[in-house]
Amino acid sequence: MQIEEFTDFTDACFNGESASCSCACPFKLDVRSFTEKCQKGRWSSAWKNYRNAVIFPEIVSALCPAPCREHCQRASLGGAVDIPALERAAIEYSGAKKAEHYNIPPKEHSVAVVGAGPAGLSAALNLAQKRYKVTVFDKAPGWGGSLRSHADFARFDEDIALQFAAVEAEFRFNTEISSPSQLSSYDAVYIATGEGGIDFEGEKFFRGGQLTGMSLMEGIAVGAEVSKLVETYLMTGRAGPVENVSYAFCDRTVEHEDTLPEAEIEVRDEESARAEAARCMKCDCDSCMRSCEVLAHFRKKPRSMAREAFSDSQANPPIATQSLVRETYSCTNCGHCRSVCPEKVDVGAMLMLSRANRFEKGTAPAAFHDYWLREMDFSCGEASAFLPPPGSDACKYAFFPGCRLGMDNVGHLKKAYDCLTRSCDGGVGLMLGCCGAPALWAGDMSRLENNFSAIREAWERMGSPTLVFACATCSNMFEEYLPEIKRISLYELMEKASLPRSSSSYPAAVVFDPCSAREDDAMRRSVRALAAQAGSKLKEAEHGCRCCGYGGHIQVPNPSLFEKISSSRAEENAEPYIVYCANCREVFLSRGKECSHILDLYFGPGEDTPTLQKKRENALRLKKELLKEIWNMDFTPESRPWDGVELIIPPEIQASMEKSLISADDIRETLWRAEQSGDKLTGGGYSLASLRKNAATYWVQYSGEGGVYQVAAAYSHRMKWRE
Repeated sequence: MQIEEFTDFTDACFNGESASCSCACPFKLDVRSFTEKCQKGRWSSAWKNYRNAVIFPEIVSALCPAPCREHCQRASLGGAVDIPALERAAIEYSGAKKAEHYNIPPKEHSVAVVGAGPAGLSAALNLAQKRYKVTVFDKAPGWGGSLRSHADFARFDEDIALQFAAVEAEFRFNTEISSPSQLSSYDAVYIATGEGGIDFEGEKFFRGGQLTGMSLMEGIAVGAEVSKLVETYLMTGRAGPVENVSYAFCDRTVEHEDTLPEAEIEVRDEESARAEAARCMKCDCDSCMRSCEVLAHFRKKPRSMAREAFSDSQANPPIATQSLVRETYSCTNCGHCRSVCPEKVDVGAMLMLSRANRFEKGTAPAAFHDYWLREMDFSCGEASAFLPPPGSDACKYAFFPGCRLGMDNVGHLKKAYDCLTRSCDGGVGLMLGCCGAPALWAGDMSRLENNFSAIREAWERMGSPTLVFACATCSNMFEEYLPEIKRISLYELMEKASLPRSSSSYPAAVVFDPCSAREDDAMRRSVRALAAQAGSKLKEAEHGCRCCGYGGHIQVPNPSLFEKISSSRAEENAEPYIVYCANCREVFLSRGKECSHILDLYFGPGEDTPTLQKKRENALRLKKELLKEIWNMDFTPESRPWDGVELIIPPEIQASMEKSLISADDIRETLWRAEQSGDKLTGGGYSLASLRKNAATYWVQYSGEGGVYQVAAAYSHRMKWRE
């Protein structure tokens, strides 16, 4: 892969770029760092920061027109930060000052600077600090140029003398240069003779300052750039022209959680200076890193993550390692980072690309998504059914409930389908299957494409109906991968049907929108209308459309982050939740949060969250009952040799199995194979058996015989071992 395939996602990110005030500054002073030092009273450090940027702090603090204040984002909140006053405070309170000295070997090349005004002095100082042999010429009796007539020149004179105190530079005053021949012995020449001054053409001649139309501040600011250009010329014989400092500043507004004083504070002493410095908001765009638990947890910047993701795409384990694995598989793919970014940078999409690349290369940790991919295969295989209405080959609508709703509550799904068949003209078909989100989250794009190919084929056979979705994630997946299919939510059609409500309602509840419904205004609106019709007084969640933690299947790769996110969502509001995502409901109930699915308000109270085993049984039962009751078709689930194994599982072991994604069928198969083959360890009244299944190895400690077994412990790991 090319690096651009990753960095294109984050190129628009301006986190870490200069603040708007710094962009407007001719010297590109790091105002964030400067004001932070001032705020802490670190005056010597603040002065050094300022001096290194502006070259001559006394001159600049007195004469700079301060374009930074015009572009301070606090200006719209009560008053720009008085940066010039802080500059003066840093000069006043910094104590004894020393000139910059750099311990580097002297250079052989000689450079002439014609003009001892601010622009020429700036270039001369920067070149002298690099240990070039610098000679400064000026027809005046001293340095300063246009500043010599200024009322504060005595102070400026001291400033210039201080900055040159630690370098070697020769000054030839009262010397007028009128011909290039006078400078023939120098390897390079910088001409800064001021407006209307002498000017020479030639390869080794560089020009700047007011001679080229620069302002006073620009002339000083380009001194460092001049030294670089001259150095490049001396080393290579080539160099570009000296350019005016760009004022192409960044004025992109960033959000702040601002509790600082709005009005400007008059700087009179150290205390007031520190208070004024504290008003600086240290402007930087960190919206995604502040509000996304994943980015906040790993403390990595989007651009850095994109570069690491590319580096990982080039790694070939075990020769080279990957560095962004945990981060890549901790993303819930909820889209929140993009929704809060002013530039719509989508870190989640970049990480999904990384997952796909890893899966294709065979470097993806298989155990992270093995369970979910097997569940997807089950939902798209044995538990699937694509049928038009009885007695018809085509239909106007087809219900695609997704894989989780029927697993959680067979009755609710059957009632929802019955509601559709009674309220929709043109017949309603049924499409039991999975949208492919597990494949997307695992990075298995081949499996995803095959799944959608099968769905598209079945949809076309049914006359290309409008699909009815109960799950916002399913709807999103179809919008992305099958955009030609028309979509509508179950809740929009239920709202139009004016259904009688059940006795299950909340007088006060919070509507919790799943992250996948962020862009689905119609679904969100219809759910609120249904809840209101059912008699619930609704409140909005404090943070709308946030992931419950289920997205991306991060439970295995980062269980602690999953716990943190899911607990945080559950605790954000004190009132019960009304949800319309089966996964959200499951997560919140597991956290002890009172929660109802919107369908509970119309079809009766929901059931407790079923076990992993029960979910599979529910999916098969749903298919069997619907096919028999509506299509008069028989369906017999596949049988397996271990189906008859009877298990006694204590509640605490069952809870551990659920958390570890171990189903009762996994236990049955492990025990059956061990008993059939004799491959087990025995002792102390227990047997210990293991089974390698795809990426996971299951271990079960048990007792019993004759097909009835008491489970004492069950766990799994992804290590491979040899007998």
